Amino acid sequence: MSDSKTAQINSIKEKISDFIQKATSPQATEEGNELFDYALSTQIFLLEIQISKTRTPKVIIIIDGDNGVGIADCASVSRKVGAYFEEDDLFGKDEKGEDKPYNLEVTSPGVDYGLHTFRQYPQHVGRTLEFELKDKTKKVGKLQAIEENEEGQPMFQITEEYEVAEGKKAKLKTKYKPATINFVDVKVAHVQISFKKK
Repeated sequence: MSDSKTAQINSIKEKISDFIQKATSPQATEEGNELFDYALSTQIFLLEIQISKTRTPKVIIIIDGDNGVGIADCASVSRKVGAYFEEDDLFGKDEKGEDKPYNLEVTSPGVDYGLHTFRQYPQHVGRTLEFELKDKTKKVGKLQAIEENEEGQPMFQITEEYEVAEGKKAKLKTKYKPATINFVDVKVAHVQISFKKK
């Protein structure tokens, strides 16, 4: 991809990000911002913007919410962002003077995406997470609480799972112990889905 094309895509990403950040900021909602519904804009936040290199760009906007996001949330954001695209003419005109085509998709992160920002964690208290730490180690445990450490930085209180060999056949047995993980030490975390029968 040429430097000019890369610069154009980065500029578009920045404009989209600014639009969503402003539309969902507390100040905007306090002022009666009409960009999003009030209930939606107070709990939605942006995770990532992806723009393809194809002739007809595909814009994928990944959002999350303090209480999760549903199809209706994604549809609402899609309508507002789509209207912004048309109004601001983000992708420019073609040789005929018509708006250049694009595809827009607004989606939730999904289970495989992982937890990358601190704001994603509170909704997962009580769930089992796999933490990938910056020192390349991993810890698995149930997120029990979110607190602050002595430096005032967020930390996670978990019930960590670990395995020990017991008996003559050295059969592995899962045990549990309390543990603390500082958010600053976490690279990413993934929610663990259990398929055990109740």
